[in-house]
Amino acid sequence: KEMLKKILLALIFVITAITNVTHAEDDMKTVASKAYVDTKIETKQLKIPAAGQPGVGAGETVMTYTTNGNGEIGERGLYSDISSYDANTDGDKLITASALNATFTNLPTTPTTKLECANSPACTLWTIVDQTAYDILPAGYTRLEYIQSTGTQYIDTGILLSNTDVFEISFQSLNSLETPIMGAISGGTSYTSTGNLSVTYTVLSGLSAYSVYCDGAAGNSNYSWNGGNRADGLKHTIKYNGLNIAPTLDGVSMTQVGTHTLTENTPTVTTWLFGRNNTSTGTLSQNGIRIYNVNIQGKGHFIPAKRNSDDVIGMYDTVTGTFFTNAATSGPDFTAGPPAD
Repeated sequence: KEMLKKILLALIFVITAITNVTHAEDDMKTVASKAYVDTKIETKQLKIPAAGQPGVGAGETVMTYTTNGNGEIGERGLYSDISSYDANTDGDKLITASALNATFTNLPTTPTTKLECANSPACTLWTIVDQTAYDILPAGYTRLEYIQSTGTQYIDTGILLSNTDVFEISFQSLNSLETPIMGAISGGTSYTSTGNLSVTYTVLSGLSAYSVYCDGAAGNSNYSWNGGNRADGLKHTIKYNGLNIAPTLDGVSMTQVGTHTLTENTPTVTTWLFGRNNTSTGTLSQNGIRIYNVNIQGKGHFIPAKRNSDDVIGMYDTVTGTFFTNAATSGPDFTAGPPAD
């Protein structure tokens, strides 16, 4: 009898196990079952990647969504040490409050007013209230929407711009003439010279295109990207993304011309706006170039501005705190655009 009990008990365990397995298999075939839903959701869960930002450790990055879309998670480094900024490693980091603390103590202000509803919620009456606005430019300067050349003006930024740098320029060409907008050529007038990097409005065999030209070390062939037909007189933005990476025109990748691979160049002459510095003789833009904004990452951020004390027109660099005026020795000044909002 004792042996029979053991046999029966073992059979019960076997039957129970088989039943549980059968139920589990059935649950996986039932779309509304808990087992089915849990299994499917697990494959959809976003996985948080391990920190891998170069040069930073645990606690020094934040999670972000990547430009690839579809909910892909990435990370961004944090910049907090104001004494050791490096444009190559810190340019794309998020800035902490401690790094900005000193900056915010002396920001220039502008007195202004705003309208406030005086009889909410109907708001049929309004009152004018004084307020203070912070300005990107210091006191004594008026920010302009753009400044415009007439073919005899240029600005020497003083910046040695390498093809490894990242920059963004917003501009408008008001005519169909081939003309340089920004750039430098170190060593001559050829695009194969060391240090060449320029943005140009080009006319080639009837094709009007915005182009970015650059090269590598001395003797390398010209390498360029074209932005297609842009003879439209509209405002455009070109972003140069660094060595061997396609620039973008209004957010769209420009078309590569040639198959050259570039190496880092060593510029020896400074970059001009409204023209191209050709070492000995510069080439100025033709009539009708407007520049709205130029941001050379970590080196200069040029804002169109008017100096109020004498109404001189130029570009204010918020990185160095320098006001750049027309470097030409003769001819009229820049034409000022309307005050920026």
